[in-house]
Amino acid sequence: MSRARTRVVASAGLSVALVAAVAACSTNTSSGGADGSATFRRPVEMVAPFGPGGGSDQVARAAAAQMESSIDTDVPVVNVPGATGSTGTTKMLSSRPGESMSIMIQDTFTTVPAGAASFSMDELTAVCRLQSMPSALMVRKDKYDDWKDLAADAKSQPGELTVATVGSNSVDDVVLAALEETQDTKFRAVPFSEPSERYAALLGGEVDALYEQLGDVREYLDSGDFVPVILLSKTPVEGYDDVPTAADIGLPEDVVLPQFRGIVVNADTETDVVDALSDACKDAVDSSEMQEFQKQVYADDDSYQNADDFQAFLDEQNELITAQLDKYGMSE
Repeated sequence: MSRARTRVVASAGLSVALVAAVAACSTNTSSGGADGSATFRRPVEMVAPFGPGGGSDQVARAAAAQMESSIDTDVPVVNVPGATGSTGTTKMLSSRPGESMSIMIQDTFTTVPAGAASFSMDELTAVCRLQSMPSALMVRKDKYDDWKDLAADAKSQPGELTVATVGSNSVDDVVLAALEETQDTKFRAVPFSEPSERYAALLGGEVDALYEQLGDVREYLDSGDFVPVILLSKTPVEGYDDVPTAADIGLPEDVVLPQFRGIVVNADTETDVVDALSDACKDAVDSSEMQEFQKQVYADDDSYQNADDFQAFLDEQNELITAQLDKYGMSE
């Protein structure tokens, strides 16, 4: 049964044929072949809820470019930054179901149980997970040698050392709270909504450290400008075998939540549309172009999840993140 709600208001004199025509024009799709698969009449917008250049923007553009051929329509990418991704998600929800989708990342998702989101999860339906990837706490080259060096300063100057983060009540904050509890290191989080601002802040010495996904700052890692000191990963990352993981320094396993990026749509979107977009995601992830992109950003080999699996994953993450926010006093 369709999840889309179509309202047609007709006067008593309006013909049945006209009513049917209005109803038909109110959606983006129609049943295609004999299998009832969706066909798209209009472009399907891809909202990247963060600024240009960051990981959400990169994966949005990489996926959109490949999804266009699968659904045979344009997939324009629109950057709508603000409020740790809430602004862009709300923008997607204001569009007609079936004509817009949005990148959902771990940090935006976390704002929901934290009580800081401008939307609720029952307004959304999962389409696919595109990426699961490790994060890291990193510093500028020549500033600190390793985690022990950084931690020593954080202990001797509690609350003075700053860390660029994606936003308040994010997983970034959970990790910093866990570090304070287990390592006696007190950092001050400095939120930046624009990825480029976070990176520039570390490069320019405005902050002492940065919490970010390894793949999002690959160019700075390759150049040696950024140096990871802790890997927020349950396993070592190739090329960074000498960098301690969270478990190596005693962080609880529950705070090592993989950064994920996927696609969500309005919960009123037709089921066949969701299925078509989910299949297009799979085609995109399987393409040689995106396979190379995934490798460059350290995405896990099993990153892709279809609509049902991604929805189940989000439900599980909601429980895990809620527990962490409650533990560290970050939920309303």
